[in-house]
Amino acid sequence: MIFNNTQKVEGDIYDEHAECLRDMINSYVRRGARDLDLQLCTTYYISKNGQQCLQRLKDNLGSQGVWLSFTGLPTSMNCLCQPLS
Repeated sequence: MIFNNTQKVEGDIYDEHAECLRDMINSYVRRGARDLDLQLCTTYYISKNGQQCLQRLKDNLGSQGVWLSFTGLPTSMNCLCQPLS
């Protein structure tokens, strides 16, 4: 169990990996987490559908008052670092 609500990911993220991350993060939220950090340690590629899945997750959680941050992103993924509008 991760007590500080930080999850580390190593390796590239394809569609099914993003969906798995989404489900895992939603599980943390159901257990009461309100501030989560997804650290992408050695991630160099995230598929287009994976990016969309993670962006939808961030937007949906934001509307529920949950903060999800992404650190260590490839430069092509900086869109996920933007604050929610």
